[in-house]
Amino acid sequence: MNGYINCIVHESSEGQLLIGETHAALIDCGMMFCAGKTIANVKKALAGRPLDYIFATHTHYDHIGALPFFRAEWPGLRLVTSEAGAAVLLKNTPRRVYRELSAAAAKLHGVALDLSYSDDAFRADIIAKEGDRIPLGGLSAEVLETPGHTRDCLSYLVPETALLLLSETPGVLLPDDSMYPCYLTGYADTLRSIEKCRRVPFQDLALPHRGIIVRSQAERFFGRAFALNLDCNHFILQMNGSGLAPEDMLAPFFEKYGGVVRFEFQPKEAFLLNARATIACSLREITRSS
Repeated sequence: MNGYINCIVHESSEGQLLIGETHAALIDCGMMFCAGKTIANVKKALAGRPLDYIFATHTHYDHIGALPFFRAEWPGLRLVTSEAGAAVLLKNTPRRVYRELSAAAAKLHGVALDLSYSDDAFRADIIAKEGDRIPLGGLSAEVLETPGHTRDCLSYLVPETALLLLSETPGVLLPDDSMYPCYLTGYADTLRSIEKCRRVPFQDLALPHRGIIVRSQAERFFGRAFALNLDCNHFILQMNGSGLAPEDMLAPFFEKYGGVVRFEFQPKEAFLLNARATIACSLREITRSS
């Protein structure tokens, strides 16, 4: 596709590049342990031009953990995130977690990691909101607020090519065409975000950790995502109705959804951590509505 290059180097990482006539932007910069290879791919694609922006979909470490290394390579680049994302980046706890989880991922993959960077690298330069459009020269990125996976999730539409680059809120599509839900902060928000995105006049769909998917997958993605999240919420509420405590729901949840997760993509510990958040989210929202 014109102006788009997939620079992702590992299935657990990120790095989809938009190249306009005057500016270039990377959709998330991915994991710290493979920052060097991702930067090499981006530099090759840019052929001497600078990287001007990183458009964050959200502030999890597998999406923006490599940010300090990208700032070192391109000191003038600017990170675009939501207001909620900008607030997260200024907190000490997320900054500590970036270090800890990035170090663990590097050890898992046998990569030596330089952690001497300054935590101040994790900061927003541009705060974006619904409907903002960032020009790249011949291409632009229109911001869509898509909370649900996290409160700070953003997706991006390139209207000139009808390319929609999604956050993880609708769910994650794996290479074997299976999907799993990942709403962590808002079930109702997730359904609203799916409905918003399915109404966008897109032709091509790019997904986190994947890049552009084939047209047949794109055409049925949002229907599958909506049904997936409905089913997940119903499953949790069924378990709650049968008297299971939240911690006791983990094993059935893992049995239902863990089988579709390839654990080289997401470690089991991370899956269970997210599962706890998803379960808590559904229980919290049903309590509010009762």
